[in-house]
Amino acid sequence: MQRLFPGIEQDFLGVGAILIDATNDAFWFQNGGYLAPSASDLNGVCLSRPQLEAVVRSRVLRLPNVTINAGVTVLGLTRAENRSVGGVTLDRGEGAETLTADLVVDASGRGSRTPAWLAQLGYRPPAVSEVKVNMAYATRTYRRSPGDLDGGHLLLVAPQAPHQKRGAVLAAQEGNRWMVTLTGMLGDHPPVDDAGLLAFARSLPTQDIYDIIAHAEPLSDIVPYRYPSSLRHHYERLSAFPEGVVVIGDAICSFNPIFGQGMTVASLEAQALQDSLEGGLQELWKRFFRRAAKRIDIAWTLAASADLAFPETLGTRGPAVKPINAYIARLLQVARHDPGLTVAFHQVSNLIKPPSSLFSPNILWRVGSGSIRGVSPHLNREPCVPLAAAGASRDVSL
Repeated sequence: MQRLFPGIEQDFLGVGAILIDATNDAFWFQNGGYLAPSASDLNGVCLSRPQLEAVVRSRVLRLPNVTINAGVTVLGLTRAENRSVGGVTLDRGEGAETLTADLVVDASGRGSRTPAWLAQLGYRPPAVSEVKVNMAYATRTYRRSPGDLDGGHLLLVAPQAPHQKRGAVLAAQEGNRWMVTLTGMLGDHPPVDDAGLLAFARSLPTQDIYDIIAHAEPLSDIVPYRYPSSLRHHYERLSAFPEGVVVIGDAICSFNPIFGQGMTVASLEAQALQDSLEGGLQELWKRFFRRAAKRIDIAWTLAASADLAFPETLGTRGPAVKPINAYIARLLQVARHDPGLTVAFHQVSNLIKPPSSLFSPNILWRVGSGSIRGVSPHLNREPCVPLAAAGASRDVSL
């Protein structure tokens, strides 16, 4: 995002965002225990989604060649010469009209109608990969008190295959607030009443989130959300596609939100589009979809493999899913005592490094020879290990 909007980190901080080290100011409860903390350059910001979107929107509005048309419904794509797209048909509430364009970018999200519009134009829609997770989550904000979470700003409890389908996120926000999201997949959904929400939090394999919200002041209602499945549209596999239109963001690939990959991948896709436009508009779709697919592949593999570790999850399981999940489970167990593995894992999960980096000789040796002795399911902050001593290279995540 820094590449797309230089200096935006300062804009976030200006509206109250909290800058964190993702492996030192955050707690990660995965595979039965907390990962060992380590100082790193994996920087992130804690900020509410509405405030983040407001900052991004304000930066977009500063661009001299951008105009936002609100309250408009896009009805379809318009055909130009040579079977290309020449704009969109839209409705401002006063009937259909045509807006011409050299390039149409569909960023309309998971409900994108481009596959149907392609069929109307005589093109074959893309193949779809789907991983059915039947997930729901419930979110509420609470007042944050000094000393909560031992001074940390983020806690994540990940589901653990094959039986632990529940998870949670506790994240600091501007205005001394906590955002708490409780998640449940494969039908094990969180309740949306006060008592039920607390009982669900108490059922997690660590009590640390429950201990905070049981005594914190609620600042909002409980907001539920359902997510049936992750969807990926394989536009990169198409041999024919109209010139003058591309698809981006959740309209290409919608990820299980528990992994927090959607905005990161969308930003990478935007960079891929920027790079692809350097070659002009001719066959832009082909260059862009192939570049975007390379960005999506890693995130999709990480998320889908984790979801498919649950036997009830419906989706295509390749032969590598089971051994990779077993290896990652072992890595996370050893990472409870090896801060370098914590950093290495998060460099991959934050899309800074490729998954292959977790199979380097050094990492393989540490995973194979490291201890998996038991740890307490409660926060017990040990002195932070500097990154150099932890044995991981330095990278920056913005």
